[in-house]
Amino acid sequence: MSRTRSADGAAVLVERTAGLTAALGAFVMVSSAVFTITDTMGIHNVLVGAVVALIASVQAYRVSTTHSPNVVLAALLAVLGVWIAVAPIVLFDVSRELVLGVNGVSGALIAILSLAGVYGSLRTSKPTAATA
Repeated sequence: MSRTRSADGAAVLVERTAGLTAALGAFVMVSSAVFTITDTMGIHNVLVGAVVALIASVQAYRVSTTHSPNVVLAALLAVLGVWIAVAPIVLFDVSRELVLGVNGVSGALIAILSLAGVYGSLRTSKPTAATA
């Protein structure tokens, strides 16, 4: 019984972190318009934010319907979160502090939430593998 409760708790963790990650992806997407991020960095934020929001929404939907999270999706979101945080410095050489702050904080939060989703995904898959 404790294994089932643990698996359900881990699935809830994955679902909630995926939902929060989707919201952060949408925030990154609209940050270009809200904070007037222009040029290639603005296009980057719109596209990468939309991809993060879409993948995280798929992960949340998948967990809510089938209770089987995907570790690969959560790991991909973590990589995208790190990319959002470092892209202004590495790729675009942005010096505007607002852009660095928005992308740095959003990317770090996306990466942290996604790593919690990876942890929850692994916790969910362990009890089912032990009982099978």
